[in-house]
Parts: sequence; structure tokens; C-alpha cells
Amino acid sequence: MSNLQMLTQEEVATMLHAHVTTITTLREVGVLPAIKTGKNFMFSQESLRKFQQDYAGYDVSNRVKAIEAYNSVNKLQGGY
Repeated sequence: MSNLQMLTQEEVATMLHAHVTTITTLREVGVLPAIKTGKNFMFSQESLRKFQQDYAGYDVSNRVKAIEAYNSVNKLQGGY
């Protein structure tokens, strides 16, 4: 059952050594999918693993770069 544990934006930010606003940006762009639970967003451990795998080598440090990376990853995976 431990693999069902969900993480908050703050926990994800701590794990990735990033600011919470960066995690918000990645969520809004679609780079890091989340589930909205009431007022909060929760992230699965699997979505973090997929993020690490899919975006290795990409710069997602701001919104523009995150969108470019998102488009590149989707193109490689046969999206749009």
C-alpha cells in the first residue's frame, strides 16, 4: 500500500529541491501531472518517476522551457 501514498506540492518541491511555484508551473504546463483533492493538488510517486524518466536532460526551470520540453517529450512519445 505504500506505493499508493500521494505527495503534496510542498513535499514534491522538497524532494526535487525546487520552489513550490516551480512545481505549480510544471503541474500547470502538464509536465508533472497531479490530482486535485479539494483545494490541494496531490502527486503520485509513479508520476514523479515518470517525470524523472521522461524529462531527464531537459531544462524545465521556467514556464517557456517547460512548455518546450513538454512539446518535445510528447512529440517523441507520438503525441499530437
